Amino acid sequence: MQPAGLRAFEARTAKKSGVYAYENAPKELAPEYEKTFRANKKAWEYFNAQPPGYRRLAIYYVMGAKREETRARRLALLIEDSAAGRRLAAYTLEKRKD
Repeated sequence: MQPAGLRAFEARTAKKSGVYAYENAPKELAPEYEKTFRANKKAWEYFNAQPPGYRRLAIYYVMGAKREETRARRLALLIEDSAAGRRLAAYTLEKRKD
């Protein structure tokens, strides 16, 4: 590291660490959501076969919603897409055909 970078690193404070959304992103689904997801074996197997980066994004997509209704709707969409063997449209460049 360069001297300026070392000075900035040493000057950091705990108060300003861990305050950004990407630093506090949910790491896993809530237990009740995971139970619902596991109930659809095909969707759960497809989801777990995906790379960790996609799984992390999908979990954040569901759990990052502020309203319970939105989280439930996003979980249903994730389960539907996973059961169909496709990724969430929000994280692909392809258009959905349905």
